[in-house]
Amino acid sequence: MTPLKSYIVSKGYLILALVAVMSVMVIGFAVIKSDRERYTASVRHNVEMALDRATDQIRYQFFESVLISNKIESLLENSREIPEAQIARVVDELIQHNPSVVTVALAPNLEVTHSFPQNANQGTVGLKYFEVPAQMSSVARAYRWRSPVVVGPVQLVQGGEGFILRYPVQIRRDDADTPRFWGIISIVVKSDQLFGAYGSDNMDYEFGLRELHSSSRPYRSMFGDPDLFEGDPVIREITMLGSTWQATAKPKEGWPAYSPQSPVIMLLTLISAVLLLAILMVLRRLSTRIEKANALLAETIECIDEGFIAFDEKDRLVTVNERYLSYYPKIADAAVPGVTFEELIRIDAARNNYPEAIGREEEWIQDRLAAHYNPGAPFFQKSDQDRWFKVVEAKSPRGYTVGIRTDVTAVKRAQELAERADREKTEFLNNVSHELRTPLTVISGRVAFLQNPNLLAQAKTLQAALSADELSREDVISAVAEYQDQVSKQGASALSAAQHMLRLVEDLLDWTKVESGRLELDLAPVEVGTIASSIVSDLRPAAEAKGLRLSYFSDCDATIMADQTRLKQILYNLTSNAIKFTQTGGISLVVTHDDDEIVFTVKDTGCGIRQEDFSRIFKRFQQVDGSMTRQMNGLGLGLAIADQLAKLHGGALSLTSTVGEGSAFRLVLPKPAVSAHWPSYPRLKAV
Repeated sequence: MTPLKSYIVSKGYLILALVAVMSVMVIGFAVIKSDRERYTASVRHNVEMALDRATDQIRYQFFESVLISNKIESLLENSREIPEAQIARVVDELIQHNPSVVTVALAPNLEVTHSFPQNANQGTVGLKYFEVPAQMSSVARAYRWRSPVVVGPVQLVQGGEGFILRYPVQIRRDDADTPRFWGIISIVVKSDQLFGAYGSDNMDYEFGLRELHSSSRPYRSMFGDPDLFEGDPVIREITMLGSTWQATAKPKEGWPAYSPQSPVIMLLTLISAVLLLAILMVLRRLSTRIEKANALLAETIECIDEGFIAFDEKDRLVTVNERYLSYYPKIADAAVPGVTFEELIRIDAARNNYPEAIGREEEWIQDRLAAHYNPGAPFFQKSDQDRWFKVVEAKSPRGYTVGIRTDVTAVKRAQELAERADREKTEFLNNVSHELRTPLTVISGRVAFLQNPNLLAQAKTLQAALSADELSREDVISAVAEYQDQVSKQGASALSAAQHMLRLVEDLLDWTKVESGRLELDLAPVEVGTIASSIVSDLRPAAEAKGLRLSYFSDCDATIMADQTRLKQILYNLTSNAIKFTQTGGISLVVTHDDDEIVFTVKDTGCGIRQEDFSRIFKRFQQVDGSMTRQMNGLGLGLAIADQLAKLHGGALSLTSTVGEGSAFRLVLPKPAVSAHWPSYPRLKAV
């Protein structure tokens, strides 16, 4: 992975981690908010229920007070005097059911004459409402409306605050057509007990009460803190005996900011965020390890000196290295992950990547697929680029197929060279055997006659001449001469064969020195004309024996630094080869020069040499005809030795030829700048 890609991936993981953690936190806060709303709704519902019960309690208290007042009114209507005992019992029952009731006062003609319970409320007896304006307004309203009214909170004579139910008493007498206003029954309820048990200190709620006015006048607070009506309170309206009240309630601790589960949820959210972050870190670490492992594997695959390719269990390409693609450039564009092996080899075959598949593509594809699906021993494969590859394929336990391609072109070339060298060695040994056997046969045959001269016809003629009864001197001399001539011919033939063998051995020894680098040159000033003319003189008889012309031409009389023997050997080989391979025409040895070089050209009118044979004509053991049935003798070392000797002299040997017209070998040697009078130099040796 490149540094830029690694940086981008790292930042991507960081952003992913932040997004994941923030998402968890947002979800956590959403859950907390939802739980708080649910809890707040539950608390509000409880407050609503408590307020409903409390308002019901208020209605019940005043409704019961109205019923008691009505009952007292009935008692008063049925008695000329105030039935104190009966009223006291009724009031006691009321107080037992409604402990918030403090006083029940009777005020005939608006003057309090009786107050129940009598022992606790004697201080109110004698109170005249018309003398107390604060209380007279409510009494007057009850009188005008002819129905009960509730006022409050007011300061009570008994102390504290309370609400007062004013009940106008109308008594119908027997002799009257219409009821007559008797007075007022006042029932006092203490403010702090207005909400009953729901307003006690041990409850979880605070209650408030205010009176609504039909006019534009502001609300009048009747109970509790007026601020309870601010915000989003729970409010209930109560129509109470001609007045409209609003009751409210809220928890004493205020509306909850969060639910009791919020800390737990927050803790779980934090734990979840930490766990998620830890999981992401672990995943990142695992991902990094996997990336490093994959990078190591990819780099290792790229570093190996073989082509590597891998397919998954469905035979789809997974990975391939650059070395493999360099081996098979024709499918480099198609070797992408996901392509199947069959698709690849079909592309291979279609693009003629394998010479062996040309003309039999489908058969070759099926054979290759069979070898791929059931890998066996390694095999060799030749590409269209004249390269050889060793193919090794194997199946993994999970069904993956791994292929290795090793370039064995050099090994194949070496094998071919070794096989060719072996063939050359065999041919050379055969040629040496043939070349040595021929002169040895000649020598053996000639020496056999010399060992047993009696086998010669001339020896028998001489023996007959010497054994004749009449010995003739002329016959003896003639027989002796014939015998001597025959012996001389036999010896000459044996000598020629021995010299031929000697040249073969010398060629072998010279080549051995060339191969081992031990051939030494004795450099000295040499006149090129003398060397060239001597070669022509020595070989002219051989040329003339074949009816060939051997001519010499030189345009200079130069002197060069050379090994005279080796230079002569080069020219001798070139000229003798020309004579050997020329049947008609002639051979010429031409010496030319320029400022820096001396050029020896041996030209013949022989059979010529094909252009494709030029590269091997100067190699060892090579002749254009390398078979045992060659027309010309020789080991094929002459030109190879001549080429190496030319290079040791700092020169070069080249060839031009036309088949059927002849050949021209050109030896170029450097000519050092020297004076006309060559000084005396010591013997030089070059290796």
